[in-house]
Amino acid sequence: MTLAFLGLFLWSENSRVIVRQDNYQERLDAANLMAKAIETLENHRLPALNLHQGRNSSDALVFTLLGEKDSPITTDEGRIDDKITVLNPNYAAAMVELLVDAGVESGDTIAILLTGSMPGANLAVYSAAQSLKLHPVVITSIGSSWWGANSVDFTWLDMEKVLQDKGVFPFRSIAASIGGNDDNGGLRLSEVGRTMIMEAADRNEVTLIKQGSLSENISARIDLLNRILPLKRYAAVVNIGGGIAAMGHKENCTLIASGLNETLPVRNYPGRGVVHSFAEEGVPVVHIYDVVEIARTYSLPVAQLPLPKVGVGNVFETERYNLTVAVIAIILMLLILAVVKYLDRQHYKWREEGVDPDTLV
Repeated sequence: MTLAFLGLFLWSENSRVIVRQDNYQERLDAANLMAKAIETLENHRLPALNLHQGRNSSDALVFTLLGEKDSPITTDEGRIDDKITVLNPNYAAAMVELLVDAGVESGDTIAILLTGSMPGANLAVYSAAQSLKLHPVVITSIGSSWWGANSVDFTWLDMEKVLQDKGVFPFRSIAASIGGNDDNGGLRLSEVGRTMIMEAADRNEVTLIKQGSLSENISARIDLLNRILPLKRYAAVVNIGGGIAAMGHKENCTLIASGLNETLPVRNYPGRGVVHSFAEEGVPVVHIYDVVEIARTYSLPVAQLPLPKVGVGNVFETERYNLTVAVIAIILMLLILAVVKYLDRQHYKWREEGVDPDTLV
């Protein structure tokens, strides 16, 4: 019996199957679309940077989407590992899962609040929205932290304009603000930096939100979103990064958990941003702030260069036990137990009747 059970266990243990995750095709489409977007931006950017053949394969990516450590339009510090992590095209597949878990369906309208700090995460949510056939309404804070879209001639607005012109995405930001502290650059930005950001909005023909105070800029965003659709009719709101107008206060970035929040936790928030207005209307909030935590949740690598192969990983497929084999093994084990129990009972029955079982052989 022991040998039989061991054999059945080994059979079950080695009879694993690869199972595709739900919405596999949408996940794969989103990852491929993000890879295409990255390639499109590289091809557009490289001639301006005079990079030629023979350079390292990661050079194009670094010079296109990682920007600079500091620049006149840099609004805050940042970690380069975070910026590289979200450049993985498979991050878009995780965004698909988060949006599906939020309950969105094809044809729904979602709000997206961006900054220039994490171009990779921006591309991931754009790709997921396109794959799921959603209608995004996007508002951007143009300023960027270290290693983001902080090249003065290639801001996030410039990137998304290229992607729209090349037919990668049919949508882009409807409005933008300077970003940074108080949503107007705060003490970090010089007047030269503010001017460069306003020039980026002008050349991309995007309405600049510049009402004066933070509260006024938050209200302006809400008014813009309400004009397109009442807040309660948005299927979800996605926040990428720590935009002050989106979150209301820097501390809220950690008070609200990264990932899907069907309702916001009850907290003593030091300020209220656009996401709070959505949450009050019962709209799910997808908060993409701790990008490394999200990557680990979906078994995605952290800060890997060259970028991982598209379509590979647990976010697409997972290994599971073959349930058919497991059920058969359990049934056989139960049958063996029943037979052994029967023989055992017969053995003692014969003993009680004074019959020597050995003489029956």
